[in-house]
Amino acid sequence: MKKFLKKSAVLPKKNKVDQDLINNKKKNNTRNKISTQNFSSEERLRKLEERYLQGRQEYLNLFRESPVALVYTDIDGIVLYVNRCFEELTGFLEEELKGQALAYCLKPEDHSFLKTNNNTSFETVVSRSDNTRLLALINRTYNQVDNRLAGMIFSFQDISFLKKERRIRQTLYQISQLTHADLPLPEIYPLVHQQLKKIIVATNFYIALWDNKQQQFNFPYYTDEASGDDELFIQNYSTTQSIFHYVLKIGKPTLMDFQRYRKMLSYGYIQPWDVMTNTHLWLAVPLKLEHKIIGVLALQSYDNARLYSEKDIDLLEFVAQQLSGVIYRKEKEEELANIDQKIDQKKEDISNPERVSKKAI
Repeated sequence: MKKFLKKSAVLPKKNKVDQDLINNKKKNNTRNKISTQNFSSEERLRKLEERYLQGRQEYLNLFRESPVALVYTDIDGIVLYVNRCFEELTGFLEEELKGQALAYCLKPEDHSFLKTNNNTSFETVVSRSDNTRLLALINRTYNQVDNRLAGMIFSFQDISFLKKERRIRQTLYQISQLTHADLPLPEIYPLVHQQLKKIIVATNFYIALWDNKQQQFNFPYYTDEASGDDELFIQNYSTTQSIFHYVLKIGKPTLMDFQRYRKMLSYGYIQPWDVMTNTHLWLAVPLKLEHKIIGVLALQSYDNARLYSEKDIDLLEFVAQQLSGVIYRKEKEEELANIDQKIDQKKEDISNPERVSKKAI
């Protein structure tokens, strides 16, 4: 039996590193016990205070350097601390907010976030230090100490761009719905223009369709603050090598300011079609049906050379795509209506041969 136990109960051997770790741990435990016993009550209190201050400083550092805009207030909404991200977002510095009511400083449209209710996340508009307005998503959490509310922590996120994106999506959906509505083209054009003005400045707006027979543009719909009702003014775009002809030729979107206008004039790509200054800006995209270009959709600014940018091209291209589709569909409907009319005329002629003979005479 002893032989069996000796052979079967083989314990794993501890290597030197493991044994050293165990020995060091025992020594440290012994040393800590001795040092604790040697500390007086004042020294232990001092050590605890040092640890508390160190932990508090670490928390404040994390709070101040957080990538999220944060504000800490007491239970009445009086500001105690704000972090750097909040200062950058609102322009308010911590020293000017401390001791002030958060609602008084930010002047929010909705004051309910300061009340101790169940709403912990909400949207409201607040004021920056320069009195500009900011749409913010605010989250609130409570700081509880010994089952009592000691304060509130607010996080702020700028969601103005999200609201803009939401409005753009809704507007583009409305434009899509309009272009699929059973309405004649002359009624669709101004309705699309009204929707577009909700998401971009479209005071000067042009729909130009290319006429292959006449070899020029015609404008079924446009608004121009300089021309008003002067059709001769807009006809100048039809007959000269304007930006509409250039976009028709290259088949690509064009953002043209005064510098590019002068450069293209010097290269001979375009002809001067209007008086253009350094405050002018054009944004134009082609109206396409598959690989065929049927016209141009354009916006113009007379007094702001930075009004449009490359990011607006996608938006205008979507509108151009919708308009191209409805123009093509209405043209086909008109062709089918003409064919049906001719067929009906032939049927009537066949059923009334006497009238046909009279026409021949």
